[in-house]
Amino acid sequence: MTRLAARHIPIMLCVLMLSGAVCASEIPRVVVSIKPLHSLLAGLMRGIADPVLLIDGSTVPWEFHPDSAQAEAIEKADILIWSGPELEPGLAASLAQARPHGREFEVLASELLKVLPARQDETKRDPFFWLDSRNMLILLDGFAELMIDIDPDRASAYERNWQRMAEALSVIDRVMEFGYRDVSGAPVFFYHDTHQYFEQAYAMHVAGSVVDVNGAESTDTARLLATHGRVLAVGASCVFTEKGLQEPYLDLLIDGTGAEVVELDSLGAGLPAGADLYVDLMRNNFSAISDCVRKLKPPTASSDTFEAPDVSRSPDRLRPRYAMMDQYGRSVTQADFQGKLQLIYFGYTSCPDICPTSLAVMARALKMLGAEADEIQPIFITVDPQRDTPQLLGEYVTYFHPRMLGLSANPEITRRTAELFRARYELVPAESGDAARYTMDHTASLYLLGRNAEFITKFAHGLPAAEVVDRLRAYLRD
Repeated sequence: MTRLAARHIPIMLCVLMLSGAVCASEIPRVVVSIKPLHSLLAGLMRGIADPVLLIDGSTVPWEFHPDSAQAEAIEKADILIWSGPELEPGLAASLAQARPHGREFEVLASELLKVLPARQDETKRDPFFWLDSRNMLILLDGFAELMIDIDPDRASAYERNWQRMAEALSVIDRVMEFGYRDVSGAPVFFYHDTHQYFEQAYAMHVAGSVVDVNGAESTDTARLLATHGRVLAVGASCVFTEKGLQEPYLDLLIDGTGAEVVELDSLGAGLPAGADLYVDLMRNNFSAISDCVRKLKPPTASSDTFEAPDVSRSPDRLRPRYAMMDQYGRSVTQADFQGKLQLIYFGYTSCPDICPTSLAVMARALKMLGAEADEIQPIFITVDPQRDTPQLLGEYVTYFHPRMLGLSANPEITRRTAELFRARYELVPAESGDAARYTMDHTASLYLLGRNAEFITKFAHGLPAAEVVDRLRAYLRD
């Protein structure tokens, strides 16, 4: 079962210990702090009830304090979901005085999310976790399992809504994964430092910002002037602001620079609350960022006409094969697993976020399959053979699954193997200039080969483990 932080108590334990399951005739009373989180719960509860939204956009989260009606809703909630004190300090103070009678979940304390330290203060957490769509896919799984657990009489409705929401989130995640070139390759600036998660997920180059948000907004004159100097030095650039936030020094920041100012809406302040809000928010932000960044690059550098290859539509032309070495020094080819399915992922051990998330989904799916998983061979192929030694690969893959093989070869064989799978990867130099601290951009899909090593399909990054399991079972029984 997916775990969310609930005052550092696993979900199931909270459900059993605090107030028990909701009675069969009752619909859980769900209260959610911000619009992006509310969007997930609204989707899961579609056709059942509407979760209560505390912060509707009329105020920013770090200035929100519950009024008497909201305090009463919190007190009576069966489930309260909030971000954490870095984003909602007023709510944190209110909760310190009066707890809800039901479950309380602080999302930033989750062990499964990618939670980044604040850029200017590593002792604090960056609160804008939802701007990496993979975090929201993980949360969707956790919230769905929670709702089913405490309201089992409506499990089928939650499951249908779960699948519908997962498909919508997976689509926008794939769009951004394949369109990452449109938001990368040129330095950009933010008035409020909201996009560190997005920056890491999609290789955007944030060259500076003016205001931090961590329990409150903070800046100083020296930082403002330094950022203004960088904007001047860059020349043509994009400066992103946020709808609903104040930018009193924006004119000074862009004075004499010729920078284009573009408004984003990362809090969903201008969007109607509901199940569609999060996908609309991410789509709108991605489009606004890419529209500006493309203007800064030569026409050939953008991906206006780029389309993600859909290998599942042309299996007759895809003949994936490999001959590599595993972590034990043995030669391994696709023909070595006759009679088994092969579940293959391309990545690298230094990958900060996408690889661990994808491999965790793979491992969880295999666990959920139980004995049926013995008919599937999990495989990790490194796209970074210069750094990923067999020993390092062995330590890495066995962390996720004891039967997973870590395969490597020389750079040329690795390149040819990836091409046969139509998997993309490229080296991204470190901004510091340190040649040893590069990262790798790469395709994040799971590839499935059949019992005769034929290509069957690929699973897009972001699919919930439960959906991967359903599809694997169908292929296992063919």
